[in-house]
Amino acid sequence: MSQFAPRSGNANYIKRRGKSYYYRRVIPVKFRSFFEGKTEWNIKLEAATDAGRKAEAGTLAHKHNKMMTIENFDDIVTSEHNPVDDTLSVKLDFSPENLPVNKQVPPFEFYRNGKLVKAYKIAGSNDPDFLKQAEAEGYFAMTGPEFWQQTKFSKLRQSFKFAEERDDKELARFRLRKAQLKLDKLAPPKGDTLRTILPKMHQQYQPRQSTKDGHKRAIEEFIALHGDLPVASITKRHVSEYLEYLGTIRFRNRPLAPTTVKQRLDKLVAILQFATTVDAVDYNVGKSIKAPKDTRPQGDQTYKPFSKPEVRKLIDLATNAWTTRRYQSHRTQMSRMTDSITALHMLVWTGARPEEVCQLRLDDVDLDRMGIMITNETDELEASDRKLKNEESVRGVPIHNTLLPRLSEHMEQVLQVSNSGLLFPSFEPMSEKGRYATPIGADWSKHFRAQITADPQKVLYSLRHSWAGESVRVGMSETMRNAIMGHKSDSKSSSAKRYRFHFEDLDNQLEWVNKMDCIGG
Repeated sequence: MSQFAPRSGNANYIKRRGKSYYYRRVIPVKFRSFFEGKTEWNIKLEAATDAGRKAEAGTLAHKHNKMMTIENFDDIVTSEHNPVDDTLSVKLDFSPENLPVNKQVPPFEFYRNGKLVKAYKIAGSNDPDFLKQAEAEGYFAMTGPEFWQQTKFSKLRQSFKFAEERDDKELARFRLRKAQLKLDKLAPPKGDTLRTILPKMHQQYQPRQSTKDGHKRAIEEFIALHGDLPVASITKRHVSEYLEYLGTIRFRNRPLAPTTVKQRLDKLVAILQFATTVDAVDYNVGKSIKAPKDTRPQGDQTYKPFSKPEVRKLIDLATNAWTTRRYQSHRTQMSRMTDSITALHMLVWTGARPEEVCQLRLDDVDLDRMGIMITNETDELEASDRKLKNEESVRGVPIHNTLLPRLSEHMEQVLQVSNSGLLFPSFEPMSEKGRYATPIGADWSKHFRAQITADPQKVLYSLRHSWAGESVRVGMSETMRNAIMGHKSDSKSSSAKRYRFHFEDLDNQLEWVNKMDCIGG
């Protein structure tokens, strides 16, 4: 191909028509065959200023100069040769910016999944990675066999279009139908992808927002590795490679904990399991994939307790922050300060789980008997239901002497500002699937964690472990500790079972609990 000499001088090819500006440029005659005989580019410029339009037109001019001086048309055709299997991968880009404006209709038309698809950009290869990248860039991607079958299909469409005799038209229609059946077999699997099936799963099960976020994180990590595959084309190998990929992720300069890896895998497997229930796939390929065993020492596999100085510092920081904070809404300013401070003290002195404490009702607290009833029984309050971890979580919890005056004062204040019946009115979730402990948990993450500890295994839940450690220090029996904390007891005795319910052993529990010093001097 002979070399093209770009127009000299300060030509910018900008023409005005009415209120709009266009990049208008004649295509040299010797190059028009590459553009199906079109004679010019006539592309509307989007910039609002003269400088912007000049830069935009300059970019187009540079691109078109390059197209007409490089023999292989680099901006239109991209090819890669794989010497290992001697295959060629090709991408063709006939996007409008590469074509004259009077080429309004995409130049390519293919058959896939029962319909004709028009495209400006096509890619052909037998390399899955090449095709995956091409799809991400907006190309209509095909394997080699499909590429050739699509070419044959196009020729058959022309034969059908120009057939004049009835018999010729019927024969062309028959051949066209056979070509369509072959293309149906060669086309990528159709149906839901991970991104399209996840909203359906959430709509059916209505999980909490934190669960939704976990699902989205899992599939985005999978997609970053494999692309947004149709669920029908996901194989055991894909899931295994995803599991290996999780092992390479680092968070805060540390690899993901084995428990976190297992949670991510479980979320992906749960999505695939939902796909089986809606007949998107025949079976769950992820079920047989097992997360690696956690070989860390037992102490590194769970939350670590706070030291007493850390507990004191947390109480001081939180109390100061909540006392001086300005609350934006009337709903929270009524009781958020006393709610947050009292809930924190209850976590310190009861050993209960954060959600168990934050969802309590006023009627759950018996100040006369000095006991708190943790239950998930339904009530008549217009608030979200209480949720417990398991059946052992239903229990009575003694009120420590140190906690009693703060809890009593808190209840008096709540009765003055709220008639909701909740012990912590400002913690009520805004949605049915929300969590009562969200406000206090968010405060820990955003405001207190960095000032208390750098250990990622110490979280708000660690106050429960601190309580358990103090109960061991004073000599409390395992049976009683399990009963108060809502753990399944190792004891088979009837008394162990009895301790888990209501206030049957409350006097004995109070005696032991009041020996505990969860803060220290």
